[in-house]
Order: sequence, then C-alpha cells, then structure tokens
Amino acid sequence: MVDSNLSYPEIRAEARKAAAAVMDLYWTPGRFPVDPVQVSRAVGVEVYSAQLGNDTYGMLLSAKAGADMYLDVDQPPNRYRFSCAHELGHYVDRTSSLDAPLEAGFVEVDKRSDDGRGKPGEVYANEFAGSLLMPEDELKSQLDAGTSGVALARYFGVSLSALQYRRQVLGI
Repeated sequence: MVDSNLSYPEIRAEARKAAAAVMDLYWTPGRFPVDPVQVSRAVGVEVYSAQLGNDTYGMLLSAKAGADMYLDVDQPPNRYRFSCAHELGHYVDRTSSLDAPLEAGFVEVDKRSDDGRGKPGEVYANEFAGSLLMPEDELKSQLDAGTSGVALARYFGVSLSALQYRRQVLGI
C-alpha cells in the first residue's frame, strides 16, 4: 500500500514504475491501445461488467482466487477502459507482489463524485492507469512525430480530457 507520507511526485513515480513492470510482464511492447481488461485477467484479477448505480465507476473486491473487479456498464468505452486500469492500479498498490492475494475482506469502491479525490491511494491508481494506457515514452514519441491530440486519444483509446490531463501531469 502506498505510503501516505510520500509526496505526490513520489507516489506518481512509484505508480509509473509499477505500471511499467506490469506492461513488461503482461503486454506486447509497442501494441496500442493497451487492453486493461486483458492485462487485469493476465495478472489474475477477474473482470466483470455490472450495473453499479449512478455514482460508481468500479470496485475491487478480495476473492479466494485473487480479486474480482466490477466495472459499471453505463460508462463510455474509453472511461470503462480507464476505470479498469484504475482498479488494476488499486490491486497492484494493495498487493506485495503480483502473485500475492489481496487481504481478506478488501473492498475498494470508486465513485463518480470527487469522494476520495487527492488521497494517496487514488493518486496512485490514477497515475497507474494513465501510465498503463498512455506510457510516457510512447506519448512523447507520438508527440515528437507530430500526432495531433485527437489522433493521440484514439491511438491510446482514451478520452481527449484524459490525454490532456496526462500531458499536464507529465509537463509535456
């Protein structure tokens, strides 16, 4: 679990490193857009679509065989992908290694509201998701090649606002 004494830049650096490790182990280099459902299942997290209500994007629950992830079916496809990558970030943050189970009784629910915004675990999960879906090196490479914002969002399979926020966080 992310150390709450770390600064936001340190939390983000840890999340980027973890996302890169997951990509190295579970995704084909240079293949975009990344499929976070496929990656989550490769890690050992079961992924389900469900009606989660008006204020829930996704949730992660401990299970005997690892973890179960539930994603709200009413999200646009790009938001669904981000929610999946975000929940995977919570999983990676909460396990000591990728083959370790979540602690019994663990439940993480991510709301559409700003509830929990700015908490270390949420910063970590958001940065993990951004790094998984839009790795910094690939983003810079595409920008250097002159790829437009709309084309970049399509290339990475994310919303334009997610791409713009990622660029803001990275300062590029």
